[in-house]
Amino acid sequence: MITIAFSTHRLEVLGKAEKLMAEHDTIALEEPPHPLFESMLRGEVAVEDYINETEYEFPRFAKASCELYRRLYSQGKLLVQVDPYMEYLAWIHDFFAGGGASDDIDPLSPIYRVYQLEKKATAALLRFYQMSLLGSFEDVVQAVKVFAKADAERINFRDEMRARILAAEANNAEKLYVEAGYIHLALPRHLRKLIRPTRRMRIIFLLRQETERRIKLKQVLGPGDLLTLLFMFHPNWNEPLADLLAARSLIFVKLLNKDELEPQEESYPHLEDEVTAYLLTKHLTLDDCQQLWHAVKSRSPEEAKDVVKTYCEKKSRL
Repeated sequence: MITIAFSTHRLEVLGKAEKLMAEHDTIALEEPPHPLFESMLRGEVAVEDYINETEYEFPRFAKASCELYRRLYSQGKLLVQVDPYMEYLAWIHDFFAGGGASDDIDPLSPIYRVYQLEKKATAALLRFYQMSLLGSFEDVVQAVKVFAKADAERINFRDEMRARILAAEANNAEKLYVEAGYIHLALPRHLRKLIRPTRRMRIIFLLRQETERRIKLKQVLGPGDLLTLLFMFHPNWNEPLADLLAARSLIFVKLLNKDELEPQEESYPHLEDEVTAYLLTKHLTLDDCQQLWHAVKSRSPEEAKDVVKTYCEKKSRL
């Protein structure tokens, strides 16, 4: 059996992840291989020292995850780090830091493809930042769409690369757990093409029960995520909805708390935060977003939420 578990890098998902991981003999983590990983699992390298040698975006989550991996390792589980795209990206960074040039990379290699995709996405992101400061609202919306399309292309390739290694792992594991970020919904499609037709594969959203209880959906996907997914599965898609999702995403991201929130007992603070942002933006029109963008783009998440709530309440009374 292969289990693909979709989740976020948040502390509140680790309890459910641990219970599910414990049912499998092999756990494939969504991260590039690190030379100190095995030593950290065996306790020869302190968790704090290991984290200092890596590039984790969320330090509390990283520390709790490493402690979880140690517990699983002590139970005899095989933990493997599988993310070749990010492995190649790290190589590219080191290569250029050491004085390498793009002309020195084999244009037929997957490394060169990673380099191209990252260059394209980075340029699109920089364009978005530039438009956010200097451009009109319409310019910003178009910049969001260009970035989402570039991001979709690299995510799809990342999932395709990862699926090849996961398929090989699946041949050696009776029960394989695959960790997957919430946006990597193309991964099952790529993996299914590479494994035996008789091999059972199930898809699980770790916070599905809690999410369905709040908004009757399997997971919270912001408008920017939806736009990216549409481009992943339909690269040439260009319906009017693209502009609306791009515009809503500008408001949605301003509402989210950027800090790591500590869950208390059975609480899900990040999920609650995302649900609030989802509900506040799901009915906004393009005109609504244009008015709100100028009102929230320089505000804190809490201030932005108050602005959007007041706007929606006022609009509902008209």
